[in-house]
Amino acid sequence: KLAGVKSMIVSLWQVPDKSTSELMVQFYEFYLDGFSKKEALKKAQNIIKDKYKSPFYWAGFVLIE
Repeated sequence: KLAGVKSMIVSLWQVPDKSTSELMVQFYEFYLDGFSKKEALKKAQNIIKDKYKSPFYWAGFVLIE
């Protein structure tokens, strides 16, 4: 935020590359389809949640605006 970014998605713990990559692809697909960043992240998390049941893979991501 000090560098001037308006928003960022951060993880609260170390997360696996594969599930993170899948989450980010889903996030950008929703975001580019016109959803807000908050909505896009929530929708992406729900998709990843269906594939990876453990919250370890999807619950640690937060949007900071």
